[in-house]
Amino acid sequence: MVLRDHPLMSYRDIPNWPPHWRPRGGAVEQIDGELGVLTQVVVAGEIPNEQPAQIYLFMQCDGRSYVSVLLFSDAVFCREVGELMKRYCGRTLEEIGGLDLSRLL
Repeated sequence: MVLRDHPLMSYRDIPNWPPHWRPRGGAVEQIDGELGVLTQVVVAGEIPNEQPAQIYLFMQCDGRSYVSVLLFSDAVFCREVGELMKRYCGRTLEEIGGLDLSRLL
């Protein structure tokens, strides 16, 4: 099962993939989807006073920077996905959406 279709890629039964991207540092409109290249991943447990079921994704698309937050109902799955995504910085979001997560079922 690939990441984009995994049943735990959700928060309160609402899928969290594909990401909804907000621009960083500029008046560019919000975009959605498996766009651009992942540049950084921060798992919320690494940020003091944050709930552990969030992953912050940063990406570049067409020379612009964007950020997205993925919310998860399952905190353990959130951390596992976050650690996996860190290894894929520099790769496209489309490639990441196709990662096999069968072992995490």
